[in-house]
Amino acid sequence: MDQRLNPYTPGSGIKPLKLAGRDGDLEAFGVLLERLAGGQPERSLIYSGLRGVGKTVLLLEFETLAREAGWVCNDVEEVGSGDFRQTFAELAYQMLLSMSRRERMRARATAALGVLKAFSVGVPGGFTAKLDVEAASGTADSGDPERDLAVLLVEVGQVAQSGGTGAVFFLDEMQALDATALAAVCMSMNRVGQRGLPVALVGAGLPPLPRLLRGAKPYAERMFAYHELDRLSDAEARMALVAPAALREVEYEAPAVELVLKASAGYPHFIQEYGRVLWNEVDSSPITARDIKGRAGAHHGGAQPALLQGSLRDGLRCRAALPRGDGRPRGRACALGRCGASGRVQGAREHFRAPGESAAEGPGLQPAAWACGLYGAVVRRVSAGAASAGKLYG
Repeated sequence: MDQRLNPYTPGSGIKPLKLAGRDGDLEAFGVLLERLAGGQPERSLIYSGLRGVGKTVLLLEFETLAREAGWVCNDVEEVGSGDFRQTFAELAYQMLLSMSRRERMRARATAALGVLKAFSVGVPGGFTAKLDVEAASGTADSGDPERDLAVLLVEVGQVAQSGGTGAVFFLDEMQALDATALAAVCMSMNRVGQRGLPVALVGAGLPPLPRLLRGAKPYAERMFAYHELDRLSDAEARMALVAPAALREVEYEAPAVELVLKASAGYPHFIQEYGRVLWNEVDSSPITARDIKGRAGAHHGGAQPALLQGSLRDGLRCRAALPRGDGRPRGRACALGRCGASGRVQGAREHFRAPGESAAEGPGLQPAAWACGLYGAVVRRVSAGAASAGKLYG
């Protein structure tokens, strides 16, 4: 099959041709925009989940929907671990600049840039954008991070409201924000909500994010609608695998689909990984179970333990992480070759991760993957690229 037509898109935040299993989330986002646009209160959205379940992809889809609805928003990006005031100064600048280009909001947005300039005066390291306006002294420059950010976001909301639109802040990897930053975010969103302004926040992060928000401000429990993104159901995973290939008139036999579903364990990223490898290595449609099982023997002579030990040299690790009663993982890292050909560790869950990553951050290549022959080809691809960059999954 022509590799140039490969429909699978593994990577960090790359939208698949078929976004399976997220219809409910798209509906919730649509309701959020419609209610705020109509002057009705609605809680902002927080998504949490392991790496590889599609949090960034979902935010990117939300961004597209928001722009189509005429709302202003920032490009989806990681918030990082730097000073949050600089981050929000840059995000607010994107939005105000966009609104200043619209005739009905130009004057109001220009005045708001003065508030942004006052806010940015106290930002450590400075704010690099050139603002040809006078700073609105006495607004957003008190030195109190929470109050100043709240004033800035209220200003953004008032500009959007004056133009009959709204503003959405998209924040990815929110777990990287410290307690001060999270407290400021909570207070600011609470303030715009109390004033009935059309401002929403959609955040995403690893599983600890909801707990971190609640720890920053007790009322965060009631401020946000929390959603946990998990693996796809069998039906959803089947759609994610089969639909992209069908667009290229390529089919899977049912036993082949079942092997991939077992190997991917429902994680969207791995469905894309395995689909991409199969497309590139299988000769023709339909893709069969024989094609999949033949990957191991064709490339590695069936020597699975040797393959696993080889992947260890590429920087991958295996962790048997059986959660404790308090939710913390336990277990020790083990050499991959010691897991055996089946990759099973009795009573445990395996995580493959790049050096320095917590075993609790995301799933790894599943034991079933090498049991059916998919593992080898994917490890070659991952270890040559993503693992060397310190990431296994997007």
